Amino acid sequence: MTILLLMPIFLPILLAICWRLMKLEGKKLHWASMATMLASSALAVVAAVQENGSQFSLAWTNTLTLTLRVDNLSSIYLLLISLIWPGVGLYAVEYLHHDPKPARFFLFYTITQGILNGLALSGNLLTFYLFYEAMTLLTVPLVLHNMDREAVAAAIKYLIYSVIGASAALIGIFFVGSLGQSGDFANGPISAQALAGKEGLAMGIFMAMLVGFSVKAGMFPLHGWLPTAHPVAPAPASAVLSGVITKMGVLGVIRVLYSVAGVERLRGTWVQMVLLALSLITVLMGSLLAFKEKRLKKRLAYSSVSQVSYVLFGLFTMTKIGFVGAMLHVIFHSLMKNTLFMGAGAVIHKTGKTSVEEMDGMGKRMPFTYAAFTIASLGLIGIPPTGGFISKWNLAQGALATGMSASWIGPAALLISAVLTAAYLLTVVIRGCFPGEEGKIEEKCEVSWKMLLPMAVYAALIVGLGIFSGEMIGVFEALAAALM
Repeated sequence: MTILLLMPIFLPILLAICWRLMKLEGKKLHWASMATMLASSALAVVAAVQENGSQFSLAWTNTLTLTLRVDNLSSIYLLLISLIWPGVGLYAVEYLHHDPKPARFFLFYTITQGILNGLALSGNLLTFYLFYEAMTLLTVPLVLHNMDREAVAAAIKYLIYSVIGASAALIGIFFVGSLGQSGDFANGPISAQALAGKEGLAMGIFMAMLVGFSVKAGMFPLHGWLPTAHPVAPAPASAVLSGVITKMGVLGVIRVLYSVAGVERLRGTWVQMVLLALSLITVLMGSLLAFKEKRLKKRLAYSSVSQVSYVLFGLFTMTKIGFVGAMLHVIFHSLMKNTLFMGAGAVIHKTGKTSVEEMDGMGKRMPFTYAAFTIASLGLIGIPPTGGFISKWNLAQGALATGMSASWIGPAALLISAVLTAAYLLTVVIRGCFPGEEGKIEEKCEVSWKMLLPMAVYAALIVGLGIFSGEMIGVFEALAAALM
């Protein structure tokens, strides 16, 4: 059992270092990296289906313990990582075909998969924090990949914001330790007895931890790294930064909210009010900035700022149906945003065009790419039968279920954001598919199957899982019942 939990973490790290030392290039590099990612994904899936409570622990001292554990939440995240990482990796093989430093990209990209598996399996606050920081350090080179001035500045900004967020979380870890608590997620929220006489301080600390992890999810006011990092990073890096890395911030929020602080303690307090307000401000602000932005990848980055805060809003309602909506949006947003960034990257890869105003006729030149982009756009807007409709419906229901006098504000904000999302995404779709009589249609330039296959699979899942979402909803309802 110990081996099953350790292997999806350390196998990709060790193999990536080995083929880097062997200085593999070209097809050998591509085959080695893909084989490593697929092996890690297979092992992660095996770990995900293990019996709940299976764990590995390593005691540093009497109070500091590294713990890996399988639970329902970690299984969901392991399956998500295993679905996204190899798919975007296959896309990257073709995207970076003429890149001067593909080995460096694939080294950090593959090692990051192992770290993400460790983050998903983390059983206590200390283990989570260590993997969380490692994730930040290993994804900085992905942002930095092009090594120009803009990339360096973006990587520094990403690092600074991430360190600020992680530092806020670290304060909380010290506080939990000072109470004589292990921060083990399986133990549930900290007891009232442990917090006796420190209730006010605890509220402030929990607030800092939740905002700290929300930095990686791009919540206002520390959202600025997202629109800075995405435009300069290679498209595969942008895809996983938005589709997966932001969701690890969400995972931190879930662990703190439900397994450390406790929703019963926070529900109805100033902490919940502030968090709801910040998440809704981010939802609307991100949509407005995306609507105004002309560069396609930066538009998608602002969209991520907005859409990931849909997830945070669902969690901060502290209702079961809001939690279900949040988890659904974790899955569907990951599929949709990876597809959108890969579609944008495919256009850049083939044509070098980066502006929305340059998309005229692109749907006729790259029909399969644009078909996947269109499906993902409809999903992000929330058009049935895509998964985006299901997740947003549950999020709106979660807001109303809070019972607050102003509970209508949440659904109203989500609706306004959906209209703005339609405006900034359908503009791209319409320009690409219906350029008008004056639009000049150049020859077709569709990308290869390596780039098309992951986009096609994710687009199919956006629709398929949206139509047949009942079982997934049941899983998330059971998880919500166990956490609350």
